[in-house]
Formats: sequence, structure tokens, C-alpha cells
Amino acid sequence: MTDSADLALREWIASRQPPVPEAFSDYMRPAQPDATAGVDALVAEARRALDFALQGGARERRGAFDLLAADGFATWACEAALEQPHADERLNDILLALLQ
Repeated sequence: MTDSADLALREWIASRQPPVPEAFSDYMRPAQPDATAGVDALVAEARRALDFALQGGARERRGAFDLLAADGFATWACEAALEQPHADERLNDILLALLQ
């Protein structure tokens, strides 16, 4: 998340390279787009996408896209955690949050 200070989550996602594929952008649209970009916001989005997958039935196509969105948000959260002090603790926190 280098250089992401005070960026809104939607702006941070829009700045990703390569960009989120247009056909998948609805799934990667954050529920709280004005939240400050960071590990916690990304974990919250990953958890939300996992919940959608579980509610909608992961065996349906929409559930699969929700799982892919969860993976994307979780991956970004892990990448951001690696840039912070005590990255191993942050990665553990991410894992515990996703397992709830």
C-alpha cells in the first residue's frame, strides 16, 4: 500500500495495475468505497465477499465470482501487510479474520 495514505479504497482499487478486468469490476466494488485504503478495509471486503459466497451458494456462478473477489481482496490485504512492521503478526490477523 505504498503511497496509499489517505486514499479512499475505491481510488486505491482503481489505481491497481494491472486493473481489475471490467467484466469483474462489479464484484470488486467495495461496500465502503470511502473507507481509507488499508489492510483492515481490504480484510473487511474479503470477509464480505466470502459471506456473499456462502449466502448465495458457492456452487452457483455468482458464488464463484464472490470467492474470486474474496481472494483478490485477501491477496491485496496480505501484500499490504507485508509492507508493515510485524508483517507476520498482521498476516496471522488476516487469516484469523477470514476464518471467522
